[in-house]
Amino acid sequence: MKLGLFGHPVSHSRSPRLFARLSRLLKRPISYALVEVHAGGLGAAVAVARDAGWRGANVTVPLKEEAAALADWLTPEARALGAVNVLRFGRTVVGHNTDGEGLRDALRRAGVAARGRDALVFGGGGAARAAGWALGKEGARAVRFTARTTERAKKTAKDLGRCFPRTRFSAGACAPAEIWVNATPLGMKGFPDRSPAPKFLPSPEAAVDLVYGRRTAFQRDAAARDARVVDGAPMLVFQALRAWESWDRPFGAARRAKLAGPLLRL
Repeated sequence: MKLGLFGHPVSHSRSPRLFARLSRLLKRPISYALVEVHAGGLGAAVAVARDAGWRGANVTVPLKEEAAALADWLTPEARALGAVNVLRFGRTVVGHNTDGEGLRDALRRAGVAARGRDALVFGGGGAARAAGWALGKEGARAVRFTARTTERAKKTAKDLGRCFPRTRFSAGACAPAEIWVNATPLGMKGFPDRSPAPKFLPSPEAAVDLVYGRRTAFQRDAAARDARVVDGAPMLVFQALRAWESWDRPFGAARRAKLAGPLLRL
């Protein structure tokens, strides 16, 4: 099965290691190529991949919205999030988004129950939208987005409110919540390593960082507040498993959880 990743930059990606390990676990040989694609170039890259017999591809920044526009058909998750991180090639191009479901799986693995709880999401962009989708799907009572670009956060809240009318979505200044999610670039390589959470904010029960591969200031701050800390590695692994399912066949929750163990040890 031929697969790959489109985006820029992609040289740092863990996806080749993840999918190589997964292919060994499943005894399904694959090839996985990293393809540097700048904004505006996705259509040409997809055409080359389809001619080469690819089954599908992952899509990362800055191409997720471009991928949504390019796809012939969008899954409900991709349509709700307005972004695509997985493409499946066949007679048509199907766009899917596994970020929200990947985060749901990660929350469950960590024992973080969102149902009936208030959540505060730092950020208002695509990652924040995926986090809000996951929290709404899990039955959170309220989700508040706080970001530098207030208008973008307000639009995210408004759009998700239509998807999950039983969850109260809002945007604005920080407010107390049982669950925090860092969906900003803070802590990522190349960005300042500081927590977006102000010191005056009451401590949460759980803090989820979408950044993986490093102990960030957000994680250290949350740990010092005695919160349960979840980094971005489980979400990365579960969204990869969900992507494989879109190319091949469903695992089911039990097998997905079992496969996650060895992948998290990479």
